[in-house]
Amino acid sequence: MLEKIDMIKYSPYKKMESSVITRDIKDKKVTWPYYEKDINNGELKIRIIEKKDCVEIAELWRVCYGELYGSSIKYDWVLYPQRYETNVAFSEKWSKDSLNKDFCMLVFEEINTKKLIGAWALFKDDRNLQIEFSIGIIHPSYRQQQSGMKVVSMAADYIKTLENESGAEYLSAFCETWHNTTQYLCFKQWGFKVAGIFPGQYTRWNGAQQEYRACEVHFYKFIRDSEKFVPKHGEIVLLPEFERLWDVLEEINKNSEDNALKIS
Repeated sequence: MLEKIDMIKYSPYKKMESSVITRDIKDKKVTWPYYEKDINNGELKIRIIEKKDCVEIAELWRVCYGELYGSSIKYDWVLYPQRYETNVAFSEKWSKDSLNKDFCMLVFEEINTKKLIGAWALFKDDRNLQIEFSIGIIHPSYRQQQSGMKVVSMAADYIKTLENESGAEYLSAFCETWHNTTQYLCFKQWGFKVAGIFPGQYTRWNGAQQEYRACEVHFYKFIRDSEKFVPKHGEIVLLPEFERLWDVLEEINKNSEDNALKIS
């Protein structure tokens, strides 16, 4: 809950007013929408993680995204089943966890075998009304199969659910650069705009006990009319070099598309 301070005697460094709409500061909340759906003619299920999944899904994260090992503590908990209880919302405790847990995780399950073949972890920031599309995995044997692509395509349906039901107004994502599949999905399928490339942002495992610093591509998306709260280009102050960068990004982002959201 927001602890109110009497701010009347203070002033911002620069008062934004000519190009932006403001609103009252108050308590804000992002709520994870419950989600469960059978896909691929009933062969696969997308659902919220349950407590019984922790050991199996942590092993799958190690297989598919071992690069998280030794990296940011914000994300590496997915490799350790004993850390799930603290970090992620469980289906069994949904009424409470959907409000209070910062992470939500969808798992992708083969219905006949009950085997988990993928997962998607998302992070919310209540105060900022933001959801970060953090990290996702598909088992290597499914990555090029039609069923695996169907799982990935169903992410668009959950994105629409988040946009309509979570209360968030800003989406962000970062994508790895050892492949460009998720870059394509964010930019050409889900309607995200590119914000920039962060060289060396996160350490990444490189086998055994070795690591390096990887590059990430960052994306953003406004939901509904939330962009009205953002200052326009003419009211922000940038170095001349960054003015040129702004123009380049604006031109690139004209190519952003949300085709998957239109058909899912």
